Amino acid sequence: MRIGFGKNKRILSLVKSVKKTRLYVLAASLCFIVIGVIIIGILKFHSPQPTYRVSRHIQYAFTLQNRTNRVIKNAEFWTYAPVKQTATQRCTRFETSHPHQLIKDDLGNQVLHFTFNDFPPYATKIITINAHLSVSDAANPIAVPDFKIFLRPEKYIECDNACLCSAAQKLKTSKTLKTTESIFHWVANNLRYTGYIKNDRGALYALKTKEGDCTEFMHLFVALCRANKIPARCIGGYVRRENTTLKPADYHNWAEFYQDGAWRIADPQNRVFMKNQADYIATRIIKGSPHDTVKQFNRFRVKGNGLKAKMNS
Repeated sequence: MRIGFGKNKRILSLVKSVKKTRLYVLAASLCFIVIGVIIIGILKFHSPQPTYRVSRHIQYAFTLQNRTNRVIKNAEFWTYAPVKQTATQRCTRFETSHPHQLIKDDLGNQVLHFTFNDFPPYATKIITINAHLSVSDAANPIAVPDFKIFLRPEKYIECDNACLCSAAQKLKTSKTLKTTESIFHWVANNLRYTGYIKNDRGALYALKTKEGDCTEFMHLFVALCRANKIPARCIGGYVRRENTTLKPADYHNWAEFYQDGAWRIADPQNRVFMKNQADYIATRIIKGSPHDTVKQFNRFRVKGNGLKAKMNS
């Protein structure tokens, strides 16, 4: 009887030991979970969050006119709303005077598409856009899923050309930001501003002729950056410091390059490098795709035989 009792006692002791071990494991697991949640919360709290502290309101308008004596069927008009979000701006909302279809892309571009089933003879329509923005002078962190698209050659950005690569190599330094500054100053100092040119010429043209308008300054800067493996892209929009009505003459092209987790503004034609960034209102992130026909325009596009459009001054 004593032997049986001793065995039972040892079994009970073993069961209690297993239960205690399970409790310890469970308690340890709960501790690890709690600690993990706390760490994630701390990292989330301390990680930089995009901040756009300054409110900005802009307005712009277009006049559409049927210059014929007949009804234009299915007349169409496209223009841009401000880019949804960049490192220095966020488009919070916009209103339009006429119904529209909103077309978005993965870069953040917002195209407004207006359709008029019957545009009367000699009729005029004014389309008005009111946009509400939040802007920041400091570049906010923006995740980029695929850097490759901002390193490739494309139309007007011939970063694989031998002459352009040679020029880029001469501007390269041991530090990425220093290289970018070197490119910026070289473009700003070596290109002659010609005033507005209707047709785009591209980076290689700018390198060879040493002249162009803001578009050539932009293209050459971006091409030299990409040739040095620095992600860079082309931007179209307006440079304004306050709430305002945008005018055709305000339209401008500049560049952005990616540095330390954020897109930074570089405007070699105006000699602006990583400053006054809240003044730059982006309406178009330019990507030279021959298949992207809807967005191959600077400010607007119109369709309809006899239909004309202009941005209001």
